[in-house]
Amino acid sequence: MKFPSRTEIIDRIPNKYDAVVAISKRAQMLMDGKKRLIEENDENFVKLAMTEIATGALEVEITEPEE
Repeated sequence: MKFPSRTEIIDRIPNKYDAVVAISKRAQMLMDGKKRLIEENDENFVKLAMTEIATGALEVEITEPEE
């Protein structure tokens, strides 16, 4: 399976920095043994996290920091 394109992810998470954080956190969750949300046998956790976000299997909520 190929990596999802940047535009597929940016369509779901408009800010590229928020997207990187979301992918990183989800990849860490997968490494810690959390259940996969898609049926993919790939062991590349970053690719899995990106695919979950790009396909909409994982909904990401971005909150603004309090001042």
